[in-house]
Amino acid sequence: MVQAEFETKLNRSCLHLYKEEHYEEDYQMPMLRQNQLDGLLKVEGCEVEGKARYTYEISGLTSMKNMYENTCIKKQEIEGVIARILEVTETLQRYMLDPNCLVLKPEYIFNKEGQWFFCFFPGMEEDLCKLFHELTEYFVRMLDYEDTEGIFLAYELHKATLQEHYDVELIMKEYKSRESERNKMLKEKKKTVRVKRESKGYDYGRNSSKEKEYENCVSNSDKENEYKIYGRNSSVENEYKNYGNIFSVADEYDTDSDCSAYDRDAQIHMADTICEDGVGGWWKSWRKAANGIRRKRWGNWDDLILETDRQEEES
Repeated sequence: MVQAEFETKLNRSCLHLYKEEHYEEDYQMPMLRQNQLDGLLKVEGCEVEGKARYTYEISGLTSMKNMYENTCIKKQEIEGVIARILEVTETLQRYMLDPNCLVLKPEYIFNKEGQWFFCFFPGMEEDLCKLFHELTEYFVRMLDYEDTEGIFLAYELHKATLQEHYDVELIMKEYKSRESERNKMLKEKKKTVRVKRESKGYDYGRNSSKEKEYENCVSNSDKENEYKIYGRNSSVENEYKNYGNIFSVADEYDTDSDCSAYDRDAQIHMADTICEDGVGGWWKSWRKAANGIRRKRWGNWDDLILETDRQEEES
């Protein structure tokens, strides 16, 4: 357990980390004094009241914990943190410094102007892999749940780091590969929906209200397709359930409905064009579209009363 103390003065802010033992130096502290490594906070060591104390200058920096206290973390930001960790650990190995001395706790990771900085704590007793896995749990808790790719990334990182031996670079490469596949499938889905739209005669202007309705339909279909990549009962959704707030994007859509999202919208769009169809007239067609709307994932709304019901009875 890391013991920490923050000290703030008029012209300086510092973080002190303590070890329950006398202060002793090996080759690492002189190496850090002689070389200011990118991504590491400058550190000074001494002994205070029988404890080893390491002091880090944090003036003008903001901790990760404070940054995301009132906001969510997004996919690009997670990728930035991971890339920085990989870069710093590679630098440590090049200077023959122990990567396990890197402190990966959100309250001790700092940001300045978009760059992340870490504390190098000699004699760190916690394993780096364990700390990294705990950091992925933090990502899961602080996710922006509207960021679908952020959910995929945080999940894959968390799941992969549960293994005893893992490679973060390999995890990121595999994620990028799957992300590319998802994007390709979504583009194909959008193209298919557009062809289907054109075949049904939906050739509206780019700025018309019906065009916007169509774009919403495509967006909903894309979300359904993203979910189908993993399946309704997949390990992805089951893993989400373990975190309470994390949800599957498919929860908002009914994949078992009698008609697709596109077909339901198409029924509504076409209702006003078949007023004289000779088989029940405009009201029957409108009624059919309304019944399609009733069939949602929350059941059949048989008790829903429409304005047209009275008019049907009178006719």
